[in-house]
This record gives sequence, C-alpha cells and structure tokens, in this order.
Amino acid sequence: MSNRSKQNASKGPDKGAFPLDHFHECDNEAKQYNQCIQKHENMPKRCRKYQVDYLQCRMNNGLMEKEDLSKLGLGPETSWESEEQEKQFLFDKINRIKTKAMDEVKKKTEQSNKQE
Repeated sequence: MSNRSKQNASKGPDKGAFPLDHFHECDNEAKQYNQCIQKHENMPKRCRKYQVDYLQCRMNNGLMEKEDLSKLGLGPETSWESEEQEKQFLFDKINRIKTKAMDEVKKKTEQSNKQE
C-alpha cells in the first residue's frame, strides 16, 4: 500500500451507517421538521418535537440503531425550554444589577446634593 492510498483512506461515521430512506417511511416526519425549521428561521431548538419524531421514525423502521435520545444531543439540558429558562434567569439577574446600580447612583446624588 502506498502512502497516497493511506492518506485517502476514509473513516466511517461514528454511529455507523445511516441508510437513506428509500421507501420514504419517514417522509412525513422529515417534511414536518423542514417546515418547522423554515417557519422558525433555522432555529432547530424550536423544532425539537419534530427532530425527535423523525429520529424515532428512523429507529422504528430500522434506518438507524435504536439509541437513547440524550446520546444524540437531545437531552433535557439542550431543550428550548432550558434555553428560555436560562435567558429568563440572566435577564432577571441583569435587571437586579441594573436596579442596584441605579439605587447607588440615586443615593450618591442625594448625598452630593446634601453636601452643597
């Protein structure tokens, strides 16, 4: 075997084969997911239900190995709900800091006015 052929050797996917859906068994799920993605401007977390439905269809029809969805990146920590909760937490934290800063400015302004 020459060095050239060693360099061109390809490696298969980590999860094994991912056969095409020749019999269109999961077309409906794929279509729903694609419509959702278009509706939500390519934000897949908003279409999580359709991602799960599509993968479940593929697993149920032998188009991929059955796998725990959390191992496929679809655990609760990556859900849209978790992201929204995190955003709300950060928003509330920023507002608390902002309120505290405004109170400090108000307090210093009042102290400055008393000294005059």
